[in-house]
Amino acid sequence: MLTLWAWALAPAAAAPGAAAPDTLRLDVFQRTHPPNEPIANWNARKIAPLFGSGADFFFQFVVDDTGQGHLHVRSGRNNSFSVGAELPFELGTFPALEWEWKVTRLPTGGDVRVKARDDQAGSLCVIVNPGLVGFESMCYLWENTGPIDTPITSTKRDDSRYLILHVGTSGQFGTWVQERRNMLADYRRVFRKDPVAKAIIGVQIDSDSTESSAEAFYRNIVLHRR
Repeated sequence: MLTLWAWALAPAAAAPGAAAPDTLRLDVFQRTHPPNEPIANWNARKIAPLFGSGADFFFQFVVDDTGQGHLHVRSGRNNSFSVGAELPFELGTFPALEWEWKVTRLPTGGDVRVKARDDQAGSLCVIVNPGLVGFESMCYLWENTGPIDTPITSTKRDDSRYLILHVGTSGQFGTWVQERRNMLADYRRVFRKDPVAKAIIGVQIDSDSTESSAEAFYRNIVLHRR
């Protein structure tokens, strides 16, 4: 997975003197959007293929019959892309992240530790200093295999680090799973320093290295002050 987060972001607006809320939900929308149409304050970036959208490039923001919204992402044999919330925040202000995800298809033989097979279905990323070449990314993964909660450095980019939270298709695979992480503590652990710039949150999916396919769903992506 070659993470691409070189987006030009405007600073998040805040009322003068206003205190930051205790929580900030990022995936807020009231209706189902057409496929490949981002909601307000979100955007998509294609990483592969170089030309065109490739096979089975798909993301959609969906509101189901119960009124619950989710983001559905799917990739094909030559896809790698990201969908992110262009809402920068300070990790020191919002150190905690909560979300739910459901992975329903893993890329065949994907392994973040092997450059030729570096594909993932479930990947939620914290991107520090987005919009600049020197950005840093830390991604929480649902992988085919690998060590759980152990820092991994990308085989393609030194400033990209990974933490695997789940592996394989047993257990909770195919069901909604709730996660909560202290992003600031994880960042300090994987990079061995404090962040010096604002961050954004995004999801990424890719199956181009393995020439297979992948699918995942996300909902209730919320930043917390504690």
